[in-house]
Amino acid sequence: MYRLISRPIKMKKLLFVAAVILAQPVFATSEKPVKSAIKKVTVFTQGAQVFRSSSVSLTPGTTNLVFSGVSPKINSASIQAGGKGDFVILDVKYNIRYPELPGKQGGLPPEVTRQIAVMEDSLTELAFRKDDINDRRSALQLEKNMIINNKITKGEGKSDSLPVLRQAMELFRIKLNDINLQLANMKREELRNNASYTRVAARLTELKAYKESEVTDEKYEPVNQVIVTVSADQPVTGLVEISYMVTDAGWVPSYDLRSVTASDPIQVTYKANIYQRSGEDWNNVKLKLSTSNPNRSNIKPILPPWYINYYTGYRESKIPTMARPQSKDNLVTLSSTDEVDLEKKMKEMTPAQSAENYSQLVETMTNVEFEINLAYDVPSDGINHVVSVKTSDLPATYVHYLVPKLESEAFLLARITGWEGLNLLPGSANIFYEGTYIGTTVLNPSVINDTLDLALGRDNGITVTRTKLPGKESSKFLGSEVTKTIVYELRMKNNKSKGIHLIVEDQIPLSQNKEIKIALQDKDKADYNEQTGLLKWDFNLGTKEYKSLKFSFQVTHNKDMPLSMY
Repeated sequence: MYRLISRPIKMKKLLFVAAVILAQPVFATSEKPVKSAIKKVTVFTQGAQVFRSSSVSLTPGTTNLVFSGVSPKINSASIQAGGKGDFVILDVKYNIRYPELPGKQGGLPPEVTRQIAVMEDSLTELAFRKDDINDRRSALQLEKNMIINNKITKGEGKSDSLPVLRQAMELFRIKLNDINLQLANMKREELRNNASYTRVAARLTELKAYKESEVTDEKYEPVNQVIVTVSADQPVTGLVEISYMVTDAGWVPSYDLRSVTASDPIQVTYKANIYQRSGEDWNNVKLKLSTSNPNRSNIKPILPPWYINYYTGYRESKIPTMARPQSKDNLVTLSSTDEVDLEKKMKEMTPAQSAENYSQLVETMTNVEFEINLAYDVPSDGINHVVSVKTSDLPATYVHYLVPKLESEAFLLARITGWEGLNLLPGSANIFYEGTYIGTTVLNPSVINDTLDLALGRDNGITVTRTKLPGKESSKFLGSEVTKTIVYELRMKNNKSKGIHLIVEDQIPLSQNKEIKIALQDKDKADYNEQTGLLKWDFNLGTKEYKSLKFSFQVTHNKDMPLSMY
C-alpha cells in the first residue's frame, strides 16, 4: 500500500519543483557600451584619481556596462565602481580590446588583388630592364672612350705606311658609328621603359589607394575599457560611477610673495602647477589637490638589530656626500612707475575676484586636500596649468641690514611668522615688493625656521661709511713679538622719512696659528660670536638720525713674520 501511494507523491513533488524552476525568468548576460564623462579629478603630488559617471537604463538580468576610452596609464588594481539605483554591482574589471581590421572581415575583390600582384611583378621586371640598359650603356661608353683615346686616333702612334693608318682610321669610323647607333637605340629603349614604369607605378598607387579606402581611415588602436557587471530584477534607470588611478600626472606647488609697503603684512598666494599625460583630457572638471603621494610605501619601517664589535681594520669605502646647491636672492633696485591718474581710476574700480576664493581647505588625518570649486580644463599635453589655491596674509616685521665691509647700501628684509599653518610644500616662490618683481627664493618647510627671511632689495635711503682709524703698535724690549691695535669706525645715517629697524654686521679676524693671538678690545655693545668673530648691532634709527659705532681688537704676532688677513 505504502509503495503504491508513495510513488505518485514523489512524482508530484518533482513536477512541482520543475514547474517552479521553469517559472523563474532566465536572463542572458548582455553587453552595453555607455558614454561617460569625467566629472572630477583628485590630483596627488604623483598620480591622479579620475572619477567618471554615466546614466544607464538596465533591462532585467545581468549586464556588462563597458566604459571605453579610459586612460591607457590606468592602475587596474585601483578601479572602483558605485552607483545609484535598484541594481546590484557584481564585478568590475579592466580590459583591453584589440579591434579587428575590417579588411580581414570582408576582403578585397579577387580582380583587385590579382591586379595588385601583376602590377608589383611588372614593376620588378621593369626595374631589372632598367639595370640591364645601364649596364650595356656603360660597356659601350667604355669601348667608345678606348677608341677616342687610342694613340693612333690622336696621331701619336708610329705608322710604317700611310695605307696602314688609312685602314685603322676607317675601322675606327665604322666602329664609332655602330656604337653611337646602339647608344641612340638604347636611349629610346630607356625612355619607353621609364614611361612604362611610371604608368604601372601610378596604376599600383590607385589600386592601393582603393584598398586603403575599403579599410577606412579609422585608427585601429587598442581600446582601454572598464567593464562593470550589474544585475537587475526589473527594468531600472540609474547612475553608475567608476574611479581609477592614473600615472604620469601630478602637481607642483609654487608661491607668490607680495609686499605693498614696509609696514603691511606679506601676502602669500599658494599656486598649483598641474600637469598630466594620462592619454585622456580633463575637460570642465572639478579638481581636488592632495598633498599625499599614493605611490609611496605605507608600511612602517622596522629597525634591524644594531651590533657593535671591535674594529678589525678593514678599509671602509666612503660615499661622497652630494653638494647642496646654495641659492642666492636676486636683488634689484626698487622703483615706482605708477601714475596718479591711473591710481585714481583703479581705486574707483571693483577689485577682480581671484580663483583662490573658490578653493576650500580640507585637512585629513594623513594629508591636506584643497577642493577647487571652479571647473578647469587640463588637457593631456604635459604642460603646467596654473591653478590658484588660496591667498593668506602673514604678519611680517621689516629689518634693514648693513654689512659695511662688503656693501655700502642697506638691504631690506621681511621676517615672516605664522607660515606653519599654511601646510606648505617645498616649492619656488616669486617675490614682489611695491608692485616690482624682486627675484625668486625657495620655500622648504623641512629646512626653514620659525621665522622666514625674505630679501626685498636694496635701500638707498641709508648711507654708511667704514673707516680704519689710526691704531697703536707696541713691541717688547726682549722678545720677538709685536702687538698691534686696530680700530674701525662705522658711521650711518637714516635719510628716510620714517624710523627703521637696523641690524649692522661686521667682524674681527680669527687666528689659524697658535703663535698669532687675537683679542677683542672694544665691541661698542655689539653681540660677539667667538666661533665666527661676528659682531652684530641691533637698534632702531629714527628719521634723519645719525649714529657712529666703533670696535677695536689687538693682534699679537712675530714681528719678523708678515701677517695675511683674508
